[in-house]
Amino acid sequence: MEKDFDKESKIFIKKIMAQKDISFIELTKKLNESGHTFSEAAVRQKVTRGRFDFAFALLVCDILDCKIEVIYN
Repeated sequence: MEKDFDKESKIFIKKIMAQKDISFIELTKKLNESGHTFSEAAVRQKVTRGRFDFAFALLVCDILDCKIEVIYN
């Protein structure tokens, strides 16, 4: 069975948001305070569809003080 990476990426960001207890409105505010320009609708759409680039995922992790760790098998 083929992995659904759109779904996986959506779950990835939503888990971080849940653990940090942050809403889309708050996430958008933090992103914009860091010098980016996103509307709340655009952030919600990116995450809900799971369609964003790795740079956006890294940005969200940085904004929410998370670390991504790569584990080689």
